Amino acid sequence: MGDDSDWMKLPVDQKCEHKVWKARLNGYEEALKLFQRIDDTSPEWAKYQGIIKKFVTDSNSVAQLKGLEAVLAYVENAHVASRTVGEVLSGVVCKVFNQPKARAKELASDICLMYIEIEKADIVQEELIKGLENKNPKVVVACVETIRRALCEFGSKTVTLKPIIKVLPKLFESREKAVRHEAKLLAVEVYRWIRDSLRPPLQNINSVQLKELEEEWVKVPSSAPRQSRFLRSQQDLRTKFEEQQAVAGSDGDCEDVADSAPQVDPYELQDPVEILSKLPKDFYVKIEAKKWQERKEALEALAMLAKHPKLDNGDYGDVVRALKRVIGKDTNVILVSLAAKCLAGLAFGLRKNFGTYAGNVVPTILDKFKEKKPAVVQSLQEAIDAVFLTTTLQNLSEDMLAVMDNKNPSIKQQASLFLTRSICLSTPSTLPKSLLKPLCAALLKQVNDPAPEVRDAAIMALGTAMKVAGEKAVNPFLADLDKLKVDKIKAIASNVELAGGKKGGGAEKGKPGTKAQSEAPAKPAGPPQNAPLYKDVGVAKKGKPGAEGGAKSKKPAETKEIVETELSVEVCDELAAAVLPASCVKMLDSSNWKERLASMEEFYQVAEQMDIGAMPCQALVRMLAKKPGWKETNFQVLQLKLHVVAVVAQRGRFSKTSASVVLDALVEKMGDVKCGGKAKDALTAIGEACSLSWIAEQVVSLAFAQKNPKNQAETLNWLANAMKEFGFTG
Repeated sequence: MGDDSDWMKLPVDQKCEHKVWKARLNGYEEALKLFQRIDDTSPEWAKYQGIIKKFVTDSNSVAQLKGLEAVLAYVENAHVASRTVGEVLSGVVCKVFNQPKARAKELASDICLMYIEIEKADIVQEELIKGLENKNPKVVVACVETIRRALCEFGSKTVTLKPIIKVLPKLFESREKAVRHEAKLLAVEVYRWIRDSLRPPLQNINSVQLKELEEEWVKVPSSAPRQSRFLRSQQDLRTKFEEQQAVAGSDGDCEDVADSAPQVDPYELQDPVEILSKLPKDFYVKIEAKKWQERKEALEALAMLAKHPKLDNGDYGDVVRALKRVIGKDTNVILVSLAAKCLAGLAFGLRKNFGTYAGNVVPTILDKFKEKKPAVVQSLQEAIDAVFLTTTLQNLSEDMLAVMDNKNPSIKQQASLFLTRSICLSTPSTLPKSLLKPLCAALLKQVNDPAPEVRDAAIMALGTAMKVAGEKAVNPFLADLDKLKVDKIKAIASNVELAGGKKGGGAEKGKPGTKAQSEAPAKPAGPPQNAPLYKDVGVAKKGKPGAEGGAKSKKPAETKEIVETELSVEVCDELAAAVLPASCVKMLDSSNWKERLASMEEFYQVAEQMDIGAMPCQALVRMLAKKPGWKETNFQVLQLKLHVVAVVAQRGRFSKTSASVVLDALVEKMGDVKCGGKAKDALTAIGEACSLSWIAEQVVSLAFAQKNPKNQAETLNWLANAMKEFGFTG
C-alpha cells in the first residue's frame, strides 16, 4: 500500500511512464479524462507529445488497452496530434496489430482512421503498407483490413490507390489463407471505386483467385460509391451531407457533397519500366543484318519489352529511327508488321513522351499504306493511331496534307480513314477553322477521285468533321459539291459516334456544342480498334423477315445503311479464309458435287453461327462466286448457295456493295424451277438490308437487260409480292 501511495501522488504524465503497470493504467485513465476535458489549444497537450507512443507500446495488455483509448482521444482533440503520427503508427502496427484482443485491434484501427481525419492520410497509408512486410500474418491481416476501412469510409480521393494496387498481387500469393481472404475483400473494395481499371494489374494472379474475384465483382452495386467520413477540412461537406441525408433518408442522393468515384486511368496505376538498358547488346547490328531471321530476332526482343503498359522516359531516338527504317524500307512484310507493333507499343507506353518522335514516323507509316496485305495494313493502322494519341492533329496536319495528293489510292484511302479516326477523338477546340479549312479542301479533292474506296473514305472524314465542328463550320466548304454527296456527308455526320459519347459542335440545333474537356484527345486503356471496312449511314431500312417468310407485313424500322468499300479479290480471299474452315474453302471448287455440297453445308453452318461484327459479308458472297460459282450444275448445291446469301444478308452488316456482287446471279436464277424460290428469298433478305426502293430498281433493270421472259415475269411477281410485304414506304 505504501508503494501505491508513492506513485499516486505523481502527476498524470509521470504516472504514464511509471515502471509499475498499475500506475500506468491509472495514469492512462486520468489522461483519458483530461484529454476529453481540456481545450484543444491547452499547453497540457505538449506534455504528452513525447510520451504518447508509449501508450500504445505498453507491455501490459490491460494497461495498453486503456492507453489506446487515451491515444484515440488525444489524436481527436490535440492540436499537436499530427506531429505524433509516424511514431504512434509504427507502434500500433508492430505492438498492437499482433495482439489477440479484438478490442485492442479495433482501437488501433480507429486511431489510424482518426489520423487520416486530421489530414495525415499519406503517412498513415505509408505505415500500413510497411506493415504488409511484417512476418507476422496477424499484423498483415490487420493492416489490410484497416486500409480497406479507410478506403470504404474516406473514399479514393483521400486514400491513394496506386500503392495499394501495387501490393495486391503479392498479398494474393501469401501462404496464409486469412491474408488472401483480406486481400480479396480489399480488391472488391478497390473495384467499387475504379471498376475495370483494376483488371489489368491483377491479370497475372492465380486463375482460381481471379475467377473468385470476378464472381465478387459482379455482385458490386452499379451505383457510384460515396465517402461516409470526412477530413477536418471537409467538415462543411459533412454538414451538408448530414442535412441531405436527414431530408432524403439514408438512401437519398447526396452526390453533390459526397465523394463519388473519380475516373481512374489504368496507366496511372502502373509503375514505369526502363527498357532501353534491357535491349540486346547486338540489337542495332541485328536489326540491319542481311538475314531477315536476324532482323526478326531483334524486333521480337523489342516487342517483348514494348509490351509493358508504362515505359520509363528516355532517349528512344535511335530505337525509333531503326523501326522507321524497317517500316519504310524492309521488303519483308512480316518484319514491317512487327516493327509497326513495336512502334505502337512504345507510343502506348510513353504517351506524351513519345510526341517528339511522332512527326518523324507518321509520314513513313502513311507512305507504307501502299502495302495491301490486310495484316500489314492492320498493324500500320494500330501504330499510327497509337502515335496520334501522343500528339495533336495540328502537329500532324502538314504530313496529312502532303499525302492527300499521292497517286496511290490505298495511301489516300488510309490517310482519310486515319483522319476520320483522329477527328473522332478531337473536340471543336482542337479542330479550329485554321486547321479545318486545309483538311476539308484536301478531302473535297478526294470526293471526286476515280477510286470508290478513296471517295467513300473522304466522305466519311468530312462527315466526321461536320459532327465534331458542326454544320455551320463545315458547310461553307461544301458549296461547290453536288447535293447527293452533301446529303451523304450530313447523313454520316448525324450517325457518327464520337469518343466518350460527346455530341460535337453541331449536335443539336439551338444548343451549344459540348465544351471541350481537354486540349488533348482522350487516352484509351488499350490499343485502338482497326479502321472498319464499312460505316453506318442513317437511312430507313426494312425489318428482318419473319421466320415464316410468307405474307406477313414487313414494317419499316429506322436503322442504318452500311456503306462499304469494294475490296480486292485477294483481300476477300484472306478475310474469308480467316473465318471459314480450310476444308470448306478447299472443296468449294471440287469436281465432285458431293464434296461441293458438303463444303456448302459447312459454309452454311459457319454463317448461321457467326457473330454479326465478325462476319465479312462481301468476302463471303464473293467466295460463293468462285468457280463453278453461279454456273453450278447441281441444284442442291446451288440451292444451298442461294440460302447462304439470304442468311448473310439477314445476319450480317450487309451493304449495297456486297449486294452488287450477287444481284446479277440472283436475277438469272429467278425463272429456275428448282432454285427460283431460294433466289427470291435471297432478294427479299437483301431488300431488307439495303432498302426495297434501291433493290427494286436494280433487279428490274437487270431482269429486262437479260431478255429472258420467264426471268422478267418472275422478277415482276417477286416485286409485286415484296410491295405487299414491305408496303409502299420508301
